[in-house]
Amino acid sequence: MYNYFLDILKKSKLVFSYLCLDELYTFYGNKRNRVYIWSAVGVTKIGRKFYFYHLSKRKNIYSLLSFNFTLPKVEKYYTEGHFVYLNVYGKKATQQKSKFTNIVENLNSQMRDKISYLVRRTKAHAKSFKWLNQRLAMLFVELNLKGYKIVI
Repeated sequence: MYNYFLDILKKSKLVFSYLCLDELYTFYGNKRNRVYIWSAVGVTKIGRKFYFYHLSKRKNIYSLLSFNFTLPKVEKYYTEGHFVYLNVYGKKATQQKSKFTNIVENLNSQMRDKISYLVRRTKAHAKSFKWLNQRLAMLFVELNLKGYKIVI
């Protein structure tokens, strides 16, 4: 369902102003299996927010490039100070805490609230990588459709 949403969004004529990006980590299976959740909030020219995520087993440039492939193209990126953002986005990236990075931090807070094994300092973890991906997909579809009536 989330991938279907991404396909529709790519075909749309929406114009995005900027993206706010961040990452957090959790575990699956056991505490030795760390996974990173890259999250982004895209804001259109009219102020509508869209939410995106990507799972990776590493926090590196290749993981961010893979995530970037699914994101809408924008002229400005707001991130925190990790080097991968600067390496991928260059001068388009603003790397400092601001009202823009607070948008994506709010998304991370919502994820931790809705998905119990994302809570900090918990002993809980996802049963599998696939399980975590499905739960995140449901959450992000819900966030993106919030406030819209669905006609089938």
